[in-house]
Formats: sequence, structure tokens, C-alpha cells
Amino acid sequence: MGGEAYYPLAPGNTWTYRLSDGGSFTNTVKSEDPAVPGRFTMVNSILQKDQFIRREGTSYLTDSFEAGNFQVLLRDDIQAGDAWDITFKANGLDSILSMKVKEKGVSKEIAGHTFTGLLVLEGESKVVVSGNTMSINFFTQYYYAPGVGLVLTTTNSGSPMELVSWKLEG
Repeated sequence: MGGEAYYPLAPGNTWTYRLSDGGSFTNTVKSEDPAVPGRFTMVNSILQKDQFIRREGTSYLTDSFEAGNFQVLLRDDIQAGDAWDITFKANGLDSILSMKVKEKGVSKEIAGHTFTGLLVLEGESKVVVSGNTMSINFFTQYYYAPGVGLVLTTTNSGSPMELVSWKLEG
């Protein structure tokens, strides 16, 4: 990986994504919390709601799934085959996103850019009903490029989200 972070965080960093319907949105790192170094406030141009991500060692934790509930999103020291669960409440349901590292070090062309050293994660969406965990048969693939961040998201329903531009301040 050459020491580059999979999710470079610095105030002013922006990533603009194109949706499958032709629309787009931008994620922006607004600020770093002076009281909690490594904790950043991010805003999505569609949601217009602050979300937080913090880096602890090699791990990135976010509350983007459920406000105030920080869960590990990814790690810089991750290896193929690693797995973990992101647990949160969504629409009143106990939900689980079971993450697994599918590949590491692959190359792919995305929106006219060739990215190398990609980390490919797959998340399986599950819900807990009456104490039983059930898959909803929805899978999401996340492609992270070292030194850039999230460059592509795909799903088994065929809804790609491609990184089309980015600006990294630090």
C-alpha cells in the first residue's frame, strides 16, 4: 500500500460521485474536532447532515449508519479474508452489515481513471427479527484506493456509484 491511507481525512477533502441515474453528490470533510484529534465532521451534499468519522490507529470508525453509534468502517492494515459486523438500528430494526475483504491489491478503471492497489470490501445486509438474524440478500461492494478513498460502490441490484472527481488537501 506504500503507507497511503485508504481513507485520507483532512478538512477540505472532497469526493464527488456519479449515481446510476446520472445524478451526483459530494462528500466533504468540513472540519477536525480540536478537542478530539482524528475526529472529523463530514457532510454529504444530498443529506445535508453532519456525520462523523474518526481514525483510531489504523481503524476508521463512523456513525454514518446510526448517529452516535461509532462502528469500524475499514482499516488500513486489513487483509484479504478479514471480516467484521457493523451493527446499527435502521427504521427501528436491528440491522447488521456483515463486511468481508474480498480482494486487496487489484486494479480497475473507474470513470476514466485507473486505480491500483484497490481494497474490495463486500457488505451483506441483514436484519434481526424476533432474535433471528436474516439476510435480506442485498450485497454491496466498496472499492477503496490507497491515497484517494472510496472510488466505487456497486450492489447486486446493479446500482453503481463512481468517483468522478476529488480534491485532497492533506
